[in-house]
Amino acid sequence: MVRTGAHGTLKYGEEGSVYGSGATATRPFGLQQSVSSLSFKNNQIALTQLNSIEVQSFAYGKNEGSGSVDFVLSNPWIFDAILGGIDTTGASSDYTHIWDSNSANLTADNLTIRSPKTFDIEVGFDSKTSTDVVRHCKGSVFSSLNIKSSIGETVTGSMDFLYGIVDGIDTSVGSPIADGIDFPYTFSHASLQFPDGSGNVIAEVQDFDISFSSNTELLYEQGSASAVGAFRKLFEMTGKFNASFIDKAQLQKVFDRTELATLTVIFTNGLSTTSEKSIKLEFAGIGLSEHSLSISPNEPIFEDLTFQMRNVKVTANNSISAVP
Repeated sequence: MVRTGAHGTLKYGEEGSVYGSGATATRPFGLQQSVSSLSFKNNQIALTQLNSIEVQSFAYGKNEGSGSVDFVLSNPWIFDAILGGIDTTGASSDYTHIWDSNSANLTADNLTIRSPKTFDIEVGFDSKTSTDVVRHCKGSVFSSLNIKSSIGETVTGSMDFLYGIVDGIDTSVGSPIADGIDFPYTFSHASLQFPDGSGNVIAEVQDFDISFSSNTELLYEQGSASAVGAFRKLFEMTGKFNASFIDKAQLQKVFDRTELATLTVIFTNGLSTTSEKSIKLEFAGIGLSEHSLSISPNEPIFEDLTFQMRNVKVTANNSISAVP
């Protein structure tokens, strides 16, 4: 009889300085996490020969895997997978964690922003037989992160990853891990401040999404079918939002063809000190590329704005002293 996701587990852990060395999985991606896809291919090559219409034999290329995970945003640790080093301050269950795409803005060693962090992603399945199936996607790198908020919905996240190391399949499923925060952000906990981040919240925003792309790729070499490393290319951040069309303010920003200073996105439970659970994204260098809308009889009019950012600072406040 088929089994459901109630028999599955998902968690990940950061590898050390040695690529593909594996790690103890200690992090969940968020609440209601799921594996939307997980694939692996050995790049099989069919070989033929003269005087025959049949495939004669097979050769095999590089080990190549990919996957995607979806979740409800509840913890900030996903930004550690994208942004490298971290500054943490605070005490007594009131801590502030800061990541920044510019290494000069942190006191921590943030040279890892130039090279991708690698992870061991563990996907488990509690089989109906005596043998469980646990896959370790070693040497995994996250190539993208998307955060989306819509009216009446939870704030959702999705991450794509690549891996290129085939590890032995374990046969014992571990226990799921909680993130220690377990607070599901919804649209009612989100706000968008544009352009100056000084509390000028954009009115009647219906939905928005922000995408981070590390353009990370796996590295292979002669003599090995598995990946031996990874590298990242240009770090790109893009976004868009949909809001009520009230006046010319947003349209004028696109007409002006001028970079804006800041854009701020805030997710917060509205509390303070040890009860606060918040994630603030402060973007700098905002390029506005497109404005669009449609007008129909007896229907509300909304406008869409598309933009790109140069820098991001992520500040999270919670009761957890360190990234798990």
